[in-house]
Amino acid sequence: MNTAIITIGDELLIGQIVNSNAAVIAADCTAIGCTIVAQSTIGDDAQSLIDELDRLRVHSSVLILTGGLGPTHDDITKAVLTNYFHDTLVQDNAWLEHLRAWMLMRGRELSERNALQAMLPSTCMTLANPLGTAPGMLFDRDGIVLISLPGVPDEMKGLMQQHVLPYLERMLEVRNDASWEYRTLYSTGIPEAYLADRIGDPTVFLHGSTLAFLPNAYGVRMRVGAQARGHDERASELDRVEAFLQERAGRWIYGSGRTSLSQRVGELLKEHGGTVAVAESCTGGLLGAALTDVAGSSAYFEGGILSYSNDVKVRELGVSASDIDKHGAVSEAVARQMCDGVRSRFGTTYGIGITGVAGPDGGTEEKPVGTVWIGVAGPTKTVTKLHRFGPDRRNNRERSVAAALAMLWRLMQGGDDNA
Repeated sequence: MNTAIITIGDELLIGQIVNSNAAVIAADCTAIGCTIVAQSTIGDDAQSLIDELDRLRVHSSVLILTGGLGPTHDDITKAVLTNYFHDTLVQDNAWLEHLRAWMLMRGRELSERNALQAMLPSTCMTLANPLGTAPGMLFDRDGIVLISLPGVPDEMKGLMQQHVLPYLERMLEVRNDASWEYRTLYSTGIPEAYLADRIGDPTVFLHGSTLAFLPNAYGVRMRVGAQARGHDERASELDRVEAFLQERAGRWIYGSGRTSLSQRVGELLKEHGGTVAVAESCTGGLLGAALTDVAGSSAYFEGGILSYSNDVKVRELGVSASDIDKHGAVSEAVARQMCDGVRSRFGTTYGIGITGVAGPDGGTEEKPVGTVWIGVAGPTKTVTKLHRFGPDRRNNRERSVAAALAMLWRLMQGGDDNA
C-alpha cells in the first residue's frame, strides 16, 4: 500500500528543528507493511501544500501530513484541506467539550481562538488527541486516505499508535496486497567493504529480496527486505537470508531489530555475572554514558575515572609516569595500564581504557588527530588496539566509544578484536 508523507512548517525548511516526525511515521508505517514511496517537506504555504497533494496522490493510496494544525495564523493545514475536498467547517461538540476541560484543568478559560480548533471539516473523522488541543483528521475521499496530524512529536506519536496504525492495518488486511517487511542485522568490528566481500555477490542468494549496507560509528547495519502477501511468507524469507548472512559474517553480527551494542554488551555481562569499569581520557565520559544509557545497567556497571590529565592517570590508575614520558599518553602501554588499573581499582571483571587525540588540536606527524589506543582487560587477558579515525573531534569520540564496546563484546565471547 503506497504511502507518502508530507511534513509542514517553515521551521523544518530552514533547519530550525530536526524533522524527526517523518522518520517516525515512515518507520512505523513500514513496520506494518506499508510501502513509503515519497517524503516531502514544505513551508507554511497553501499553494505548496495543494501542489504536493496533487503530485503525491497520483502514486499513493495513503497521504500522511503533520503540522499546521495549531491556532495561529501560520497554521494553514485545516483550511487548505477543507477547500481541497470542497468541504465546510462544522463544530465538533465533543471536541469543544474536551477543549473546555483541557483549559479548566490548567486553570485557564477557553479562548475564542482555541475554540476554533473544534471547527472541523464535516467529512473528516476526528482523531482525538489526549495530549494537545489540535485533533487529527482522517479523510477517506476520492480513492485516497488522507490523514492530518499535529506537528508536535509526542502528539503525533500518540495519534499514530492510537488511531493511524490500527486504521492502516485494517486497510492492509482488506487489500491483501503484497507488501515489504524488513529486518536489520547489526555488525561491528568490520568495515563495510570487507563485510560485503565476506558476504559475496547478493544476486546469488537474494532471489528477489533486498540487502542494504548502512554504516555508522558503531558498525554496519544490514537491512534485509522481503516482499510477499502474508507475514509468515515474508518472515520465512527473512529467516532464510539472515541464516545466509550469519553463516558468512556471524562472528561480527551482534544483534538484530533495534538492539544497540550497549544493550548487547549489557546482556552478556548479565548472562556471565560480569561487571565493568571504565577509564576515559579523550572520550570524557561518553563510554560510561553509553553503558549506563541501558536500563538495568547498575547490575554490571561499577563506575569510571575520567583520567583526562596525565597526573590522574598516574595517581588514580597506576599508570607509569616513565612510560608516559617514554611512549606518550596516547600509546599502547598507557592504554593497557589504564584498563588494568581501573579493573583493579574497582574490582570488576572487565576494565576498559581509552586514550587518544580527539582533535582538532594536539596531533603530531607520528600521532595525528584521530589516533586512539583502546585497551580491554578481562579475567584471563588484556587486549589493546590502535585506531586511526580521522580529523573530526565529535566523530572520533563517538567511534572510540563504539570501538571500545566492540572490543569488550568480542572479548566476552572468547575472542579478541583482531578478527
